[in-house]
Amino acid sequence: MDIIIRPMTRADLDGAARVHQMAFPRQRRSRLWLECNLNGFPRMLPYVAVADFCLGYVLWVQKSGFRPEAVLELDQLAVLPEARSRGIGRRLLEESLAGVRLVLAEQQSVLKSVLVSTRADNDAQRLYQAALGARVEAVISGLYSADEVLMVARTP
Repeated sequence: MDIIIRPMTRADLDGAARVHQMAFPRQRRSRLWLECNLNGFPRMLPYVAVADFCLGYVLWVQKSGFRPEAVLELDQLAVLPEARSRGIGRRLLEESLAGVRLVLAEQQSVLKSVLVSTRADNDAQRLYQAALGARVEAVISGLYSADEVLMVARTP
């Protein structure tokens, strides 16, 4: 199966909303959430992994204004449950980040660091370490539904 990583478009919203619903069942209004992110370009930088349909997405956010040295936040990464463990999440991170760097260059900016927050018990921490070079900087007790770790990748 050929998988393409590319910027999200309006045509991707229904498929990406399906991924969001499956990955984050406690969250509501998936399509609206993703549409708001899409409408926030260039502050919000959404990408999808598609084959015949949407397999996953990643949402990047530029933090604290458009700066010469940008700080991004990995806001959300999701892959369909049946498509996990095939390297799609890693490809989404790495290939979308290459696209983000091009957007930043058009803004006369370079990537300084990436912030990631995730549940302390989330196995995705290993992915963020491997794909981005992120390291745990802090643990925040009970931020959402459990303890949250704050990870930072400096010049990924």
